[in-house]
Amino acid sequence: MNGDVVVPWLQPSPIWIALAGGFLPGLIAAFKQRSITRWYLYGFACTLVAWPLLALPTIHALLVRRHDLPSEFPQRQRRADALALLAESSVQSYPSWIADLTRKSPTGIDRRQYAYKHIGPGEALELVREPANRISVSAVAYCHRGVHLGYVPERQRWIAEALDDGLCLIAVAEEVKIGWISRRRAKFVRTRIVVLNDRR
Repeated sequence: MNGDVVVPWLQPSPIWIALAGGFLPGLIAAFKQRSITRWYLYGFACTLVAWPLLALPTIHALLVRRHDLPSEFPQRQRRADALALLAESSVQSYPSWIADLTRKSPTGIDRRQYAYKHIGPGEALELVREPANRISVSAVAYCHRGVHLGYVPERQRWIAEALDDGLCLIAVAEEVKIGWISRRRAKFVRTRIVVLNDRR
């Protein structure tokens, strides 16, 4: 009697059930920012053998933690060092944020998506003076690895004046807020402008 109940569960699944079964671990992997294809195939293979085996990749995808790549360790250390620098009482820093983040960069890059992928608390940003800017003569751009992220807010004109006067300024990302709907895009990046030295 029990054999009659258990054996049908262990029969190979139809291909359409296996194709659909792979989506569950794939969705979990996407949420956890892991390779979707690998987890989909994992779920597909298990479901193809017998559909109850779909529980194996599903539970596995939920429990396995993402391992940082070796190349990420120096980046994490640099970010931690930058945040520690901001905490020093002897360091002059001023709050700011990236304006025009919602627009695309001059080269067509989605700034919000780029910030989500590459900018985190402690990430150093370049301050690039744009005296020939057609909209504002006091324009200062935020850049990261050559990508134009936006501008220092217009009301903080002193930053342009400080750069023109020879002060060495850097920007450090302090907080990156993610959108509620667009989970893979940043909606706001708060920064700190750090005064390193006066070259005058």
